[in-house]
Amino acid sequence: MQLFTWVVQVMPLFFFAGGASNAITWRAKRNSGYSTWLWGRAARLLRPLWVYLIVMAPVALIVAHFGPTDVTAPLLLLTTQLLWFLGAYLIVTALGPVFWTLHQRRPFFTIASLAAIAVLVDIARFGLGGPTALGLINFVVVWCFAAQLGVWYVERRPQPRSAALVAFAGLLVNALVVKLAHYPLSMVGMPGEKVSNMAPPTVPLMVHSVVVCMLAMCLITPLQKFFARDRAWRYAVLINTVAMTLYLWHLPMLILLVVIERATGLGGHVTVSHGVITAGTHYWFWWPLHFSVFIVMVSLVVRIFWVLENTPLPLWDAASRFPRLTPRLSGFAIGVGVTLCGTSLLMFSATGLGGFPTRVIHYAGLPLSSGLALLVLIVGATAIRLAGAPRR
Repeated sequence: MQLFTWVVQVMPLFFFAGGASNAITWRAKRNSGYSTWLWGRAARLLRPLWVYLIVMAPVALIVAHFGPTDVTAPLLLLTTQLLWFLGAYLIVTALGPVFWTLHQRRPFFTIASLAAIAVLVDIARFGLGGPTALGLINFVVVWCFAAQLGVWYVERRPQPRSAALVAFAGLLVNALVVKLAHYPLSMVGMPGEKVSNMAPPTVPLMVHSVVVCMLAMCLITPLQKFFARDRAWRYAVLINTVAMTLYLWHLPMLILLVVIERATGLGGHVTVSHGVITAGTHYWFWWPLHFSVFIVMVSLVVRIFWVLENTPLPLWDAASRFPRLTPRLSGFAIGVGVTLCGTSLLMFSATGLGGFPTRVIHYAGLPLSSGLALLVLIVGATAIRLAGAPRR
C-alpha cells in the first residue's frame, strides 16, 4: 500500500493549480498593485479559517478540561493537523508575483534553483547530520517548486508528448533516489517512521510533483473537453464554492463520529498489533453505514458554514481605519502579514489544540505552543488589515 501512495498523493496538484491561478490573476491585475491582488487571494482563504478557530478553540478548551488527556490529546492534534496545507499555500501565494517575475526573466534558472535548494537541504539534513529544523526550509521550497510548475503551465505549456516523457523520466529518477538514498517508500507520513517524505517535504516528493503535474498536463485536452460540458462545469464550480469549508470541517466531523461510535459501542472496531491497524469484528459490516453517516454530517456542516466563505466578516472585511500607507509599504505589510499567518498555521498543525494555549511541544527541534501560534496569527492578521487592502 505504500507504493500505492505514488498514485494517490495528489497534494502537489493543489499547489500546481494555485501557482497557475496566481500567474493568471497577477498577470491580469498587477497594475492594481500587490496589496490589492494579495488581499483578493488571501481574504477568501482566511475568512472561513476565522470562523473555524472561533468555534474550535472554545470546544478544545472544554474537551481538554473534561476529557482524559490520553484520549483528548491525539484528537485535538487532528483538529489542526491539516492546517499545514493552508499555511504553506498562503506563503506560496504571497511569493507568487516574485516567482512570476523571475520566470519571465530566467525560467529555467528559477525552477532549477528551487530544485537545487531542496537537494542541498536534504544533503545537509540527512547526509551531513545537520539539524532537523533545516527541513522546514523545504516546506516553502518544495511547494514553491510545485507552484512554479503551474506558472510553466500558464506561460510555457509543454506539448502532451513532452510532458509524458518528463513524467516517465521523473518516475525513474524518483525510484532511483528512493532506492539509493534510502528515503521512505511512502509519499505520505507513516506511523513510527523516523523520516517522512511529507513533513517536511523531501526531494522524492519534489520529483513526485514533477510526475503528477506533467501527467496533468498530458490530460489537459480531454479535461478541457469534459469540463466544456455544462453539467460537469457546474459541479466543478459547486465544489470549489464550498472547498475551504469542506477542507476545514471534514476532519472534525470524522472525529465526532468516531467518538460517538466508541461511546455507544457501535461502529466497526479495529485491532492494533505491533503498531499495525487491522479490521476488527464486524468492521466491514459497519463501514458502509459509518461512511454514509459521515457524508451526511459533512454535508450538513458544509451547508451551514459554506456561505461564510463569501459573507463579509465585521472585523475582517470592513474598510481599514488605519492611516493609508504608500503602495510600497502596503505591499510589504500585507506580504509579511500573509507570510506570518501561513507560518502560524504550520505551527498549529504541529501543536494541535490540546492544552491550548500553554502546552509546549517540540517539532523539528523547535519548542512550539498553540498560544504562540495564535499570537503570530494575530500579528499577521493585524499586518494584513494595516495594509488597508479592502478599502474598495
